[in-house]
Amino acid sequence: MKLIYKIFIAVLVLAGFSSCENEENLMILEPQEAAFSLITPEGGSSTILNKDTPNNTALTFTWEKVNYGNPTIVTYTVQFASSNTEFAAPIDITTSTTTHATITVAELNAKALELGLKANEEGTIDVRVKSTVGTTLSEPKLSTPITINLTPYRGVFPKVDLFLVGPGTAAGWSVTSNNMPIYRDPKEPAKQYYTGFFNKDGFKLIEQIGFWAPLYGTNGAKVQYRATESDTDPGVFPTTASGYYSFEINLEELTYKITPYTGPMTTYATIGLTGSVLTGDDAGWNTEVPLVKSAFDSHIWKVTQTLKAGKMKFKANNSWDVSWGDNGGDIIVEAGKYEIWFNDLDGRYMFIPTP
Repeated sequence: MKLIYKIFIAVLVLAGFSSCENEENLMILEPQEAAFSLITPEGGSSTILNKDTPNNTALTFTWEKVNYGNPTIVTYTVQFASSNTEFAAPIDITTSTTTHATITVAELNAKALELGLKANEEGTIDVRVKSTVGTTLSEPKLSTPITINLTPYRGVFPKVDLFLVGPGTAAGWSVTSNNMPIYRDPKEPAKQYYTGFFNKDGFKLIEQIGFWAPLYGTNGAKVQYRATESDTDPGVFPTTASGYYSFEINLEELTYKITPYTGPMTTYATIGLTGSVLTGDDAGWNTEVPLVKSAFDSHIWKVTQTLKAGKMKFKANNSWDVSWGDNGGDIIVEAGKYEIWFNDLDGRYMFIPTP
């Protein structure tokens, strides 16, 4: 009988603990009834973002404290949304257990562009703060939203491959064959160059082999970009006579320059690539892979080659008397298979990843 009584008492105690635990888990905390507000920035304020100071603080957010009527840690999340969308798709920006947070110029610029604002044009975004506590079923509280004005800048320009098309080029008006690439600046992706032979009547630039858009051409003295084939077709970059030209384009500023080329035009019998990229060690410097000379322009060379991570250079006529690298040094390459293009007039090169 005593044993049964002890078991009964133990069951009651355990049930009591379980009840307490469930009560605690189901405790509902409700925030204060009064609305809470952002203190800074002020609604309607304007900020112009400067790409030269990406790590500086762009905005400091401060807001009123929310009281849930019980000692507990409150988590605050700053949220952005496209204006006039009622926060249908909010973006969480930063989370804090204090009533303030900051965002850098680069972070704010990226979010502004993500929300559809245009570079170098003032636009608006909506801002609010959401407060929550960790207790199960606790109710979140949303601040009164504000709208702020932002002028973002274009972020790091993406690496875009551009290929020649048009009557002045080897491809003619074909977008599927003989489309030579132009040469991207390795440090400033928005800038690209090409020095070489053109027939008369000009050219345009496509981004993808086989497609007529995106496409770059001219609108007077400026570059015109065609995003889709339904957009207005731009004019050609002009080559009024057959000959050698130097061409440069800035995709960010949509500017270009084309002038007759008058520099040296040495003709080489062969161009090859050499370096540790061929073998994975220094033995690769004793090996050379020949490039194929273009039938359209004898200063443009090409080869498709699988390379190991390492260093390399281009060399002429199987000799070290004339060689090219990166500003005189070795070219650093990541492992992969590439379509490799080289221009012996200016030493520029392109590595286009290929399956």
